[in-house]
Amino acid sequence: MEKHRSKPFNPNIANGFFRAGFIETWGRGIEKICESCKNYGIKLPEYTVYPEDIMVKFEALNTAKNTANKIDENIQFVLDYLKEYPSAKQKHIMEDLHVSRRTLERITSLLKERAYIERVGNNRSGYWKIKK
Repeated sequence: MEKHRSKPFNPNIANGFFRAGFIETWGRGIEKICESCKNYGIKLPEYTVYPEDIMVKFEALNTAKNTANKIDENIQFVLDYLKEYPSAKQKHIMEDLHVSRRTLERITSLLKERAYIERVGNNRSGYWKIKK
């Protein structure tokens, strides 16, 4: 991609984002995209330049594998957390591990199915018993 002049579609909105700190500098977007792709080992995007805009095309990634790895990683984090804090409340687990309520529910359900944990007592005053 050759050097080009950066021209925002709506300068007023762009200036607001710049002043709020959401835009670092003008005209570095494509450079930063390419740099990030190189850092992550991703194929560089293809660019199509039109008179009024630029189209950027990225290669699709296999997100299913990445998602599965992230879920397994979160499962281990939750299990380790419950070992250390067996009487922890759902709210504290979500806040400390930065996971959503639904993600935590999914993980605890999986851990119960795999017989790693068991809930002893009620939701208010009970605790998690680690079985494995």
